[in-house]
Amino acid sequence: MKNIHKKIIWITALLSILITTGCGSGDERTEKAENIRKLPEFSLENDNGQKYTQKNFRDNVGIISFVASWCGPCGVELTELDSIAQKYSEIIALAVTYEPPEFYRELIDSLKIKVPIFQADSSFFVSMGVSKLPTRMLIKDGYIISQVVGAPISKNSTFEDKLKDALGIKEADGDSSNSADNR
Repeated sequence: MKNIHKKIIWITALLSILITTGCGSGDERTEKAENIRKLPEFSLENDNGQKYTQKNFRDNVGIISFVASWCGPCGVELTELDSIAQKYSEIIALAVTYEPPEFYRELIDSLKIKVPIFQADSSFFVSMGVSKLPTRMLIKDGYIISQVVGAPISKNSTFEDKLKDALGIKEADGDSSNSADNR
């Protein structure tokens, strides 16, 4: 009986979050840089014992992506986040979901994602201003400096340019990989 009660609570919580957050599609994708705001206080711990708080981001550059296992574009987001984290090893990169590990573990294993995933309750999503999934936030020195809502489309995105700026990476003049033609 206790397990049934727990399942009912989880289903109710998931339904309430589904109602308030939607799975963003490529058509709904937006990037915001003008809404710079301080990272709220938080404390996260995942099922592997890793812990993060807002203090980890105080003097660092990082990315937090908000995802869910049921959200198709979130799988693409996780793959993209993992790729960025491997390319820029100096950043802090993590994903956050409201689901318990048994909901997302299979997806993470199938995608071979190495970025840590943390479970948080809906109040964290609200405090971070997340209303749709996936949502990716670029953080520098404790401030959210850019946000992408919806499915990631890396070829048309300026997110990596903003990340490079945050890291102080300057492109060589002859580097055509960052030209407008290749986006």
